[in-house]
Amino acid sequence: MQHQHACSGGYRLAVPSPTNRNANFLLPNTEGRKSKSMANSAALSPRSILALTGLLLCLAPPHPFTAQGQQVPITNAPLMPWFAFSWLGYKSSFRAGDTAVIMIRALDLSDADLVRRTASFSATVNNKAGNSTYITDVAAHLEGDPASWNLTFVPIRAGDFVVSVAEERLSIGVSTLQYSVAAAGVHPSASLVSWMYYSGCVAGSKAFLSVIPRDAFGNNVTRGTDMPGAAGEYFRVEGSYGNGTAGEFLDFHYNGWTEDGSLSLEFVPTVAGDFLVRVYGGDNRALRGSPLLLTVKPGPLDTAKSTCSWKHGTNVLQIFSKLEIFINQMDSYGNLVPEIHPFDAGVVERASNLSVPVVDLLIEVVAEGVQLLSFKLVEPGEFVLTMFDARLNQRIPNMVYIYDVFVGYCDGSNSLANGSGIAQSVAGSVSSFMVYLEDQYRTPSPVETAMLQVQILSKNGKSDVNPIISALREPNVSMDGSSSSDQGPADHQKIIAGNTTLKASHFNVSYTPEIAGEYDIWVLCGNIVLNNGNPYAMTVSPGAVNTSLSGAPLFDPMVKRLVRNEITVRLLDSSMNPVVSLEPKLRLHLTSANITTMMNTSSFIAEEFVNNKDGSYTARYVAIYLGSYGMCVQFDNVQLAPCPFEVHVLADEYFSEVQNDSISVWEDESVSFDLLSNDYIAGGQVQVVNLSSPLHGSVVDYNQSYRYTPFKGFFGNDSFSYTVSDKHSNVVSGAVFISVLCRPPEFISLPKQLHVTEDIIGPKFGGFLGIEIIYSDTTENLSVTARAQSGNVLLAPMPMKLQQTPDDVLSVSRGGSSGKELKLQGMVEAINGALKFLKYLGNEDFYGNDVIMLYAMNRNGMKHAELPIFVEPINDPPVILAPKSIFLGGKESREGYQIFGKQRDASAFSIVEPDLRHYPGNKSHLLLELSLEVFEGTLVMTLPAGIVATAELMTDGNNHWQSLQTYVAIAHHFVLRGTGIRFRGDVLDCNNVMQRLFYQGPSHDTMLSITVNDLGNYGCYPDCSEMISRPLSTAKTVRLVKTKSMNSRRSILMGSAIAIEILAMLCLGGVLLYFLLKCMNALKGKQRDQVENEMHKPEQTPLRQHMSAPPSDDAGYCSAPAAVLSFGGNRPSFRQRSSRSCKQEMELQPLSGIRNDGNQNAQPVVDKDK
Repeated sequence: MQHQHACSGGYRLAVPSPTNRNANFLLPNTEGRKSKSMANSAALSPRSILALTGLLLCLAPPHPFTAQGQQVPITNAPLMPWFAFSWLGYKSSFRAGDTAVIMIRALDLSDADLVRRTASFSATVNNKAGNSTYITDVAAHLEGDPASWNLTFVPIRAGDFVVSVAEERLSIGVSTLQYSVAAAGVHPSASLVSWMYYSGCVAGSKAFLSVIPRDAFGNNVTRGTDMPGAAGEYFRVEGSYGNGTAGEFLDFHYNGWTEDGSLSLEFVPTVAGDFLVRVYGGDNRALRGSPLLLTVKPGPLDTAKSTCSWKHGTNVLQIFSKLEIFINQMDSYGNLVPEIHPFDAGVVERASNLSVPVVDLLIEVVAEGVQLLSFKLVEPGEFVLTMFDARLNQRIPNMVYIYDVFVGYCDGSNSLANGSGIAQSVAGSVSSFMVYLEDQYRTPSPVETAMLQVQILSKNGKSDVNPIISALREPNVSMDGSSSSDQGPADHQKIIAGNTTLKASHFNVSYTPEIAGEYDIWVLCGNIVLNNGNPYAMTVSPGAVNTSLSGAPLFDPMVKRLVRNEITVRLLDSSMNPVVSLEPKLRLHLTSANITTMMNTSSFIAEEFVNNKDGSYTARYVAIYLGSYGMCVQFDNVQLAPCPFEVHVLADEYFSEVQNDSISVWEDESVSFDLLSNDYIAGGQVQVVNLSSPLHGSVVDYNQSYRYTPFKGFFGNDSFSYTVSDKHSNVVSGAVFISVLCRPPEFISLPKQLHVTEDIIGPKFGGFLGIEIIYSDTTENLSVTARAQSGNVLLAPMPMKLQQTPDDVLSVSRGGSSGKELKLQGMVEAINGALKFLKYLGNEDFYGNDVIMLYAMNRNGMKHAELPIFVEPINDPPVILAPKSIFLGGKESREGYQIFGKQRDASAFSIVEPDLRHYPGNKSHLLLELSLEVFEGTLVMTLPAGIVATAELMTDGNNHWQSLQTYVAIAHHFVLRGTGIRFRGDVLDCNNVMQRLFYQGPSHDTMLSITVNDLGNYGCYPDCSEMISRPLSTAKTVRLVKTKSMNSRRSILMGSAIAIEILAMLCLGGVLLYFLLKCMNALKGKQRDQVENEMHKPEQTPLRQHMSAPPSDDAGYCSAPAAVLSFGGNRPSFRQRSSRSCKQEMELQPLSGIRNDGNQNAQPVVDKDK
């Protein structure tokens, strides 16, 4: 028995069990005083506990006695100590992440070294031993003075708990201590942010965020906890578009705690669109859940904020073209409003202020929030376009636009721009191209210079180029635009600059780009876009390298020896554009070296420069010896500044080196590790200058010891990086790779006990309910094994799904040495579906308590559970094992013939009770009633004295059972004689009686009737009041046959006669075989001689051969038609002559059809088989 003392605070006293305290020492029984001791333990101080312990030791008798009153000798073996546990400093309240210390007080400690070697202390919280979701870093410290022994752990889950402290090897019992844990400080990466209520947001309205503040271990920070720093400044909200462009939010406010225990934040978005909202904490780490998707819809239309813009950006329009202007519908914040708003327009001539009718006015939607107003221009002049709201019938402010219509006939398809400057240019150099205006008939179409517009726009929006447009006058072209038939050569054209009213059809456009890149050139004649309405693509290339602006190499001034170090330089032109593809002109060379070794060609190795495609070039070099090296970078024989630059090559000890770390942790647990354990830090001084946040967990540091805690519910791979700086200001970075392992599947909601019936599959319908496993990874294949100790676990038929998904695939098999293990493999959903159809069938005739062992396994381990099951017994009839007949052989004794003998009879002759195998109580309590009767003669048996009182007899002439009135037992046995005997006893008594059963009677056969009654017992010990059934009986009849015994002399003679007969038969068989072989050899010899004699005679028919041959030569020949009989059927008696020889004919005749039996007539003998 283990004694347990528990209270809230103070000491806990753990006492070893009496059997383990000393092998030969028994403690007095204190069970009756246990409750009282526990009730008063809370009020005991450590000093009083020690006094009480001494008192308990004094209460132990110096010479203990066993239960039988025998004195137990006291040996010299050391006594196992007692232990008392208490919180260090009586501190039982902690914050998550603190170190909790339990002091271990050893009482009656005789051998501290033995306890250090053998003791194994453990801490259990909520039935989770050791590291778990609640505590971590459990460790016992038994070094030094026993007074300083302690057990430490780190609580990571907030709440009120009870920790059970136990020692697994010394069996000292279990002691419990209560403690409470509060959440630690707010950790941004563990805090969870979400929308408070989100159904979209309108520009200008408030958006509310809910923040659940949590510490680094996932505990919710309780309401009222002071936030670090100014709460309003602790959080920060930022927004960005999907492409990373920043978005601006206004009026950010911190609203404090809400009723549900979260923090409320609000801000006002003013720009419509889709944003990614990130919330940052005080350490600039994003909160868990960031980024959040925010869709801001535009507000209502504000006509005062709406704008218009000319298509192609010009209000100078050519007559008979189409006026096109965009109407941008805006809300109060300048966002486009997508709804269609009815606008109308009016045109007034500016000079006369008269309204101009517009017949073909068209307003159509071209994009969300953008409408295009268009109509055809039919009159030249200057006009005013006014737009107003048709519904309100009022003019909209800022929607009055002036446009000028000129007379021109430029055709966008026939007019063109040509020249080298239209396709490419060089940064910093002047480029130009020509513009030729033609009408739809391909004749020159002169216009004023002001009517021609050229826009050179950068595709990336970095810069635009301002062009210079000059008209070209030809000798045969007048100032008013008329021309003669001869235009003259192109080189006679003259550029006229500074006159914008001059009309011309040819123009020169010049420009000087500064930034290299891709550009679009738009050429417009009024509102007519040349090149079929498309821009010309132009590329600006970098200019020549400017060596004064280039250079400024990037390099490390202190490097390692025998390592490829990098030097990077940039080549720029005069406009600061990067210049690429000039790596062959770059060279790195050594100018000086201050080293202790003589300089040679192998002391410094420089490689060629490599183009980085962005204007930078990288070269690598290797310095062999320690010292200072002066180097220069040369471009096309020109030294780039600075030259020289100095690099110091130092020993490896000067530089720090870090190695990546790999750790693993169970899900919902926490792990501590030394971040720098495998790193080399130069100078011994280290500072972690940057620590990134893992995506799926939190990292906190405790003086270079770091702790990682995965977010609740996460499993998989996680990582974070860190950067350290050493004494020499070297900065190196490393990474930590974390594997968050899934716990093995756990069984939940198991039934407390199942009930089935013996030899019947249970339950009858479906399977056992309530068996289920939980597992985090729903996509991993798991394995669940079920096995019963005294039975078999089966799987009932399961309903079939019409459409199976990969999650429904289930593999069922049998395993184990005896094939009793049921194995289920599949995903957690499929396995849980199969566990609902488990059935149980006990072994044959088994009843009582059994256990179904359940094993759940994943790739990381296995969990085990036990499911108790009670098999309700049913009454099975007894079984009689006996042959149909028994020969009563051997010598008749005084009691008669023994009916069964183990050495004589090979068959069984006994009683079997199926319910006896698993009978829970004393097997001698299960009684049977055995009845033995013979039709003739007398049975003789010997009964033990203990069951004689239950015996009954049946004698000749009396067909009724009679109980014994008086009897005398000799040597605890009693001999009964009668035609029938009946008694009650256990199975062993019945079988012993049957083994010593004798029969006396006449010489002819008789019948023995055996009847067994189980009296209704079937395993209900010790209480049979509810489990007694109707008695079952079994009967069997055995024939008893008497045989005369044979004396030994007769048996010896009979055996000798049989042996002689066998020997004679063998000799006769040998003689017959000899003569048979001799006859066969003689027959073959005669046939061979006859064939050789016939080879010298002319061919004859078989008849003539027989007639001409002498009688002495008849042997072996066919002399009658019967000789041609064969196995195959009847043949004609006389055959036709043939050219074949006699030998051939003899071969054609079956020799087995004629047998020469040695007579003179040589008559054919036909086989009897025919």
